[in-house]
Amino acid sequence: MFKYIKFPVSAICFLFLSSCNQTNSKPLVIAFSSDSSQIVFKDINEAALFQLKTNINTDSSYQHLVTVLQTLDDDDSTGMEVEWQGKLSLKSNELLFTPNFPFVRGKTYLVETILNSQFASGEDIIKDKIGTQIKPQQQTLKR
Repeated sequence: MFKYIKFPVSAICFLFLSSCNQTNSKPLVIAFSSDSSQIVFKDINEAALFQLKTNINTDSSYQHLVTVLQTLDDDDSTGMEVEWQGKLSLKSNELLFTPNFPFVRGKTYLVETILNSQFASGEDIIKDKIGTQIKPQQQTLKR
């Protein structure tokens, strides 16, 4: 009797796990604005966008969702990466990072955020590669 139940149950579990991983959302887009004065985050998933709209102006911890580092030049081995401070704001469905000081032309910036991040994908769950930390999104931008 259990022989006939085993296959449908495992098939249902597989379909459930694979359907949880398939979303209609696009990957997060991180890019400079048209005038390179801000960094724009597009295609934020609906749950995160709702939380941002609700809390970004009232909870100061939301200002730490994005880290921007000015990276070193290839020939510079004596310097350090510099964190670029700024403020986050929402404009329609986009998150904007406005720096306290303008971005420097010719420099490269590493942008890291936990927006649209997850602990593991459906494939990672099946392969038992679930981590204990969220995997941040990273993008390198050159001004």
